[in-house]
Amino acid sequence: MKLNYKSIDKQITRSFHTNRQTDPYLGSNWHFHEEYELIYILKGKGIRIVGDNISDFAPPQLALMGSKLPHLWKNDPDEAKSKETDVIILQFNRLFAGQDIFSIPEFSNISELLKQSERGILFGHKTIRKTHSLLLSITNASEANRLINLQYILMELAESKDRKLVSSPDFTLPLTLSGGNRLNKIIDYISKNYMRPIDLEELARVAAMTPTSLCRFFKNRTNKTIFYFINEFRLGKACQMLISENYSIGDICFASGFNSTSSFYRTFKEVKHTTPQEYQKKYAALK
Repeated sequence: MKLNYKSIDKQITRSFHTNRQTDPYLGSNWHFHEEYELIYILKGKGIRIVGDNISDFAPPQLALMGSKLPHLWKNDPDEAKSKETDVIILQFNRLFAGQDIFSIPEFSNISELLKQSERGILFGHKTIRKTHSLLLSITNASEANRLINLQYILMELAESKDRKLVSSPDFTLPLTLSGGNRLNKIIDYISKNYMRPIDLEELARVAAMTPTSLCRFFKNRTNKTIFYFINEFRLGKACQMLISENYSIGDICFASGFNSTSSFYRTFKEVKHTTPQEYQKKYAALK
């Protein structure tokens, strides 16, 4: 599946875009755009793709997509025929009249929310109930009230406790992470060297720590072992190739840093709970 950049149609009289969509199809292209996107599914079910995550969706569902995060919501063919789709979409960026209003101290929790949305965020039913009325009214509100309601919605989402991240961290991890601290140094090193074997002593030298201290430090910061993270990173790269490129499974295995197809298959199954072929077929069916 080809990844496309999507330009959002903007109206000069509005600071953000709102739309209530009842078309039979939610989408056809795996795409990304500069704007953050809040999508509220009232009717419609199908497959959701966010970064390297592919899952089913059904209403009600509320999700926040980060800026430039690849995503696609595609409803089932039978659902499309019955035209039972009803979706509210809000698209916005951090700049309003040239100012980043979310950078002020009072909106620090919203700023953190937007940072987390780089991986996509799903919200639970409690948060959906709290924001339901605001989301329903925002598309028909006056211009000023739309902006006010957006801020209320974002404040509710920022305070939400029933939310989870969707895509794995390696899918959207920048390749240019600076070495400003030990964790960034380690991640930056992995992102540049994942295609070859990386041992613990090597990473310990990068972090200027002992191997034992490094393992403890990394687990405390990420809640994962360092080698589990490396495998996740490699699998993220493999998933991108499975989605976007016409490579054989063997080529993808070695290009993403695994030293054998058996290791690749075993790790893929353990982490993704499916095989590479099944993962690839799910995406191919959406073309």
